[in-house]
Amino acid sequence: MMKKAKAAAVILILFCAFGFGRVPKLILDDINMESAVGYDYVNKYIIKATSVLPIYKPDKSVGNETFTASDELSKETLKKINMASSRQMVNGKLEVALYSKELAKQGIGDLIDTLQRDPSISERLFLAVTDEEAERILSKRYGDRDTGIYLSMLIEQNMDVGLVPTYNLHQFLNTYYSKLSDPFLPLIGQKGKDIHIKGIALFKGDRYVKSLRQDHQFIFKALLQKVKQGTYKLRLRKHHFIAIENIHTKHNFHVENKKNKPEITIQLKVNGIIRETRGKKTNKKAVEHIKKLMEKQLETQGTEMIRSFQKLHIDPLGLGTQVRSRVRNFQDQKWLNQYPHIKVNLKAHVDILEKGVVD
Repeated sequence: MMKKAKAAAVILILFCAFGFGRVPKLILDDINMESAVGYDYVNKYIIKATSVLPIYKPDKSVGNETFTASDELSKETLKKINMASSRQMVNGKLEVALYSKELAKQGIGDLIDTLQRDPSISERLFLAVTDEEAERILSKRYGDRDTGIYLSMLIEQNMDVGLVPTYNLHQFLNTYYSKLSDPFLPLIGQKGKDIHIKGIALFKGDRYVKSLRQDHQFIFKALLQKVKQGTYKLRLRKHHFIAIENIHTKHNFHVENKKNKPEITIQLKVNGIIRETRGKKTNKKAVEHIKKLMEKQLETQGTEMIRSFQKLHIDPLGLGTQVRSRVRNFQDQKWLNQYPHIKVNLKAHVDILEKGVVD
């Protein structure tokens, strides 16, 4: 009897696995695989979605086809897009999701949640805010690649060697659901026929509140993660700048719990190389002057930036998370009340490893 019961159990498991657990097969020639999607604000109830899919031509060149639809729910827009497409639209190769600034001001939490719930979408998906309608960005072709791939490469390149911190759907969700930090996204703008990373869009919860100042972008990335092969524009005097290149950074947080009101000290170490501008060769004294000037400028920019975050009650640097890991009996709500008034000290140490020619 026991053997029969075991055999029956095995048969039942196999039946469930092959009967109910089977995923419908999708044949590549019978589907459209969108590479980018964009969302725009229509009104407080309606959003407009734009899907882009690559078209591979006989001469091996790549074109794009776009579909748009509007509805209260993003899933319904996909259904409407499918009604206009000769082949089923699927998300398995989605590279980028864009949100217009106007829509981001209203909140993008529900749209992000839709991406999260779709098992075919990778958590490495790039997200970005657009300075204008996402449909306008996606309806144009850039370079000789599919628009989705082009946007993905643009964002990734700026994360690797530019001033955009490494960030994707997974990391956005981590900060979005955290009580102690706030998300941010790359901000994409259009310049003539080209697009570029215009800056960083800062969020309070799921709503866009402001963009990061251009002169704060280097220090923002340096306080979030290690910078490798970075570049910094240093102002020597009015209308005179030099470039510090091949920059590598690392940072450390120190927290003192002074009478239950934490005080944070951030130590930032920067190594870089002076590149040529114009004029005479540098001597030891000139290099020391540049070093001190850069330290002061970094400290000023970082302090201004953190204070602006505190005024807006946003914490994209995750200072609350740093404090929680170092302070006993940490209370989330108490920290949120204290955060706008917490003292944060930034100490920069710069090493000039090589020198070129400066004015």
